[in-house]
Amino acid sequence: MLLKNVSSLYNLCLSLSAFYLGSLMILGEGVFATFPPEWIGKMPFDSWLNLSLFGMIIFGIGNAIAAIYGFIKRDKRIFIIMLALGILLFLSSLSPVFLLGEMYLPAAMIWLSSLIQLLLAISGLIDEKSKSA
Repeated sequence: MLLKNVSSLYNLCLSLSAFYLGSLMILGEGVFATFPPEWIGKMPFDSWLNLSLFGMIIFGIGNAIAAIYGFIKRDKRIFIIMLALGILLFLSSLSPVFLLGEMYLPAAMIWLSSLIQLLLAISGLIDEKSKSA
């Protein structure tokens, strides 16, 4: 029970973070003032707007659904959803390394976030399996 609530709260934090960063990208605030010209043609996105919409739709809405589901339902599907979102987040943050051949500090922070999400999901699945055995 506690693990599901912690996991749901973590998903809620990830969702709010995705919407916050997405809105900063759309507004062009801070480091998002200009899109790096060296990324154009190499990355699947050619502007901060496209990248922010992708992040808000996939990770913002996805993690919000996972959080709501985790708070309402009491089954192990929350951990399966978290596992899928964690893998997707990890792979998405890996793409600049392969496409550009460079690693950026935000990628390391996103890897850490996805690792926490994956660890929560795996520990939740193990906990559910031990309860059913």
